[in-house]
Amino acid sequence: MDFFTLKWGDKYGPMYVNRLYGSLKVNYKKPFTLTCYTDDSKGINSDIFIKDIKDLRPYDTDRVFTYEKLILTEKHEKGCWLDLDILIHKNITNVFKTKKSFTMIWNYWNNYKERSLQWYGKGSSCHVNSSFVYFNNADWIAKYTHDNWDKISWTYKSLDKYMFYQHHRNNRLNYWPKNLISNYNVENLELKNKITLFNTSHIKANNLSDIGFELHQADPETLRIWLGYADT
Repeated sequence: MDFFTLKWGDKYGPMYVNRLYGSLKVNYKKPFTLTCYTDDSKGINSDIFIKDIKDLRPYDTDRVFTYEKLILTEKHEKGCWLDLDILIHKNITNVFKTKKSFTMIWNYWNNYKERSLQWYGKGSSCHVNSSFVYFNNADWIAKYTHDNWDKISWTYKSLDKYMFYQHHRNNRLNYWPKNLISNYNVENLELKNKITLFNTSHIKANNLSDIGFELHQADPETLRIWLGYADT
């Protein structure tokens, strides 16, 4: 498996990359690579492949943030991209056995009717998440994005909203099972399932009052697990 992650700016330091790599070494029992697309490789483990994040930026915009993920499907035939603010804390080796061409996260922890359908079309809610995504021959996403970029960049203020409002409603997406991924800040500050999201970017972007703990601000036991991955 080829894993990919993105790091730019100063929100997350190199230890976020290194601990993500450490979590894969412990919880993925087959050969793998981790490639980090970044604007600053200082402090990143030498076993992690480094690429310039500019390679994923054909557009000069911050309107649809993290659209760089979609360009991964153009640069690489298959793989799995991971956000830095996730914690893999159980074995994920077999989760890819039933993988499909493009599989992302469905926000099972949110009430779909109240949090998404009630506001559907207003652009204020979203029920999908791109923190852990598998792709295989999914270059159609990059092609669709290139072909419709002017409309996309004007309409959507985030990658997840673009995927939800444009591609989910057209049945182009697949989703991980409910028992794979949880959300720390929404589900009682607990580690559940195999992968836990911390996912704070939407809180600031949408001026929400939701709790927003980062990994380095987590409870002592969660912090112990995360810190331990630096030594693997």
